Amino acid sequence: MELAGKFLKPVWRPLGCVVRPYCKLPVQNLVSFPVAKIEPGKSKYMMAHVYIHGEMRTAKKVIRSLAKAKYHLDVYDKLKEEAEKLGLCTQGLGGGYLVHDNSKKYIKLYGKSLTLGKADHEAAKDILQKMYKDHKIDAESGGIEP
Repeated sequence: MELAGKFLKPVWRPLGCVVRPYCKLPVQNLVSFPVAKIEPGKSKYMMAHVYIHGEMRTAKKVIRSLAKAKYHLDVYDKLKEEAEKLGLCTQGLGGGYLVHDNSKKYIKLYGKSLTLGKADHEAAKDILQKMYKDHKIDAESGGIEP
């Protein structure tokens, strides 16, 4: 009977402590990934989803701008490189132009990218408003930069 008791005893496993160690680092990287990085002055900007490969439902919308970018894809390439270093994937959602005047506490979003299409400026405004609470942010609809 002693032998059977050893094999039949239930194995205690705490519920709710299930952790998948293979996904812990990507989740931490996604959570800590900066939502917005914008440069002062006039620049091209883009909006994108950043997510863990195969987990699109956990995507995070991010905004990046680059004053010296010749094309919107240059901004996207820099974002993609930043995400890939952390093992994350990206999907471009659109682009536009951004004017950031830090001294006047003002940000303006307008226009569209010929390659990536128009970003949702209202969604970008909502994202930036969380980071730049003391700034006035205008999001305009419109076409290509004049």
